[in-house]
Amino acid sequence: MVSRESLEIWKDIRKRKSEEQKHLLRWQLQAREPIRRLSDMKPGDHLLMTRNPGSLLEYAHHFLCSGIDEISGKPKIIHYYNTPGNAMKQLFPTSLGSGSCLEQLGKIQEATLPDGDLIAKNDVDSETDLLRVEVERVVWPDELRQYSTEEVIARALRRMNEKYYHLINNNCESFVMWCLCDLNISLQVTKTGKALSETSSAAIRTLWHGIQQLPKVGAEIWDDFAAAAAGRAVRNAFSKLGIGIGVVSTMVIETIMAIVDIRKEYAKWRGGVLNKTRKEFIAEVVDKVILALFRTGGSIAGTIVGQIFIPVPIVGGLVGALLGMFGGHLVGKWFSAQTKEAFGQAIDALINELDEMKAKLKAHSHKFEQNIKNIYCFSPK
Repeated sequence: MVSRESLEIWKDIRKRKSEEQKHLLRWQLQAREPIRRLSDMKPGDHLLMTRNPGSLLEYAHHFLCSGIDEISGKPKIIHYYNTPGNAMKQLFPTSLGSGSCLEQLGKIQEATLPDGDLIAKNDVDSETDLLRVEVERVVWPDELRQYSTEEVIARALRRMNEKYYHLINNNCESFVMWCLCDLNISLQVTKTGKALSETSSAAIRTLWHGIQQLPKVGAEIWDDFAAAAAGRAVRNAFSKLGIGIGVVSTMVIETIMAIVDIRKEYAKWRGGVLNKTRKEFIAEVVDKVILALFRTGGSIAGTIVGQIFIPVPIVGGLVGALLGMFGGHLVGKWFSAQTKEAFGQAIDALINELDEMKAKLKAHSHKFEQNIKNIYCFSPK
């Protein structure tokens, strides 16, 4: 049972902004205990392994002990994870499908240790059970514990096979944190890391946009052949056609991608985990719409500007479109971060007002029908 002290502490934490929450929880959860043997892992433990220590790519992989395997007696873990080989296999087809590979590079899965990936067999001494890799337990103070061990594991299993991975917003650490305290937050994500992630996401979208421009490139190549065969008038016509095809293809594909992304957010909302309220869902929809508009506008503006400043057939428009897409994504992400919460709150409030009006109209309609029935029943025959 959650203590009154814990309820008051978490009530205070949830009132704070994201960066304040991270600062407070980093201080509260800084204690670590070494895991020397597999048998030291207990159900409900918050565990971590440091990857690439001492390098610029250093990070901590977080996972949860979900129980003990009945046959082998070894600990079972559950985490957001993917093998490097499988991630590379997914990179290309996922990028072609949505322009972003981030969500498909991990899924929530359960494994019995040693699993051959996170902890290999040769990482464990077969005689003493001692680990040859460094694993630590994150020490949670009693006053921060929101759930019992059974509840923590049940929450983790509830999200089994989920594929909504995001390097910043929904990673291995934020999954474990959600299981333990119902707060989807990653303490190791910094503002710099978030900026780098958004830049990488913009670069991936830009590469995908380059593929979108192939119809435009084809029309402009045909333009050159037509110009040689039929003169300047036909050249101008095909040049306008190339621009038109580029604009239309960008608008259509960005619209389709926005619809796909919104459907994913709807599924998250219905799942009641990542988007818990209608207001949060609406804010994410606003984010997707803003990004689609800014990327489309940036691409179109870039195409025009590129052809003006780089008067080289095909090259100017293509370079301009790609740079415009990249800049549009970054500016759109910044604008969305400043406005999506306000838009979400305003739209949610409007929907609530409309629902209230609908309920009142229904009540008045019902009352009117009753009055008509009463008049009919008591009227002289």
